[in-house]
Order: sequence, then structure tokens, then C-alpha cells
Amino acid sequence: MLKIILIAIFILLFIMSGPIIKWVLSAMSETKTKQSDNVGLMIGYIERLLILMFIAFGEYTAIGLVIASKSILRFNDLKDDKPNYNLEKIDKTSEYILLGTMLSLLIGVVLGLILRNLLLMK
Repeated sequence: MLKIILIAIFILLFIMSGPIIKWVLSAMSETKTKQSDNVGLMIGYIERLLILMFIAFGEYTAIGLVIASKSILRFNDLKDDKPNYNLEKIDKTSEYILLGTMLSLLIGVVLGLILRNLLLMK
């Protein structure tokens, strides 16, 4: 019974990870982002799912592939990055993307370790 409750909590944490990251980014960003089509949210879920799978299978080095591929694809988006003069908030696209990626990575690793322990639990 305990394992079922823990799995339910794990699933809830995974589902809530997208809105949590979105909330942190909006709280830390100086400019309000326009309404999106949730593509970034979906990319984040897929990114965290891949991280979960890599940790569950013990393939920790493969996590670097996820981060590297995301960085390579985002490189062109960052060429027109403007300087930020308000030190209390982030406004540069590169900082926004980096913060989102690091939060996603952190949540993915924590959830992955939880999943790995759930799978090993008897």
C-alpha cells in the first residue's frame, strides 16, 4: 500500500513539475512572456522523462546528451540576446533558458532518484 501511495505522489510531482518551473521562471523574469502554445512545456516534460529513464536504467552519463542537444538547438536563439540592467530579475533569453533547463534537470534528477528507489523497493 505504501508503494502505491509513493507512486501516486511521484506521478503528481512529475505532472506538477511543468507548472512549478513556469511559475519560478515568471517570478524571476522581468518581462512577462507572451502566451505560448505550450511547446516549451512539452519539451520540458520529455526532457524530464528522458532523465527519469536514464536514471532508472543507471545511465547517468546519458543525461549529458539531453542537456547538450538542447543547448546546441538553442544556440541560434541566443545570438540577439540583449544586456540586462536590472540585477534583481532575469531578462536575457540565455539566462531564462539556462534557469529553466537547470530547474528541469534538478527536478528530473530528484524524481529519477525517487523512481529508482521505488523500483528497488520491495
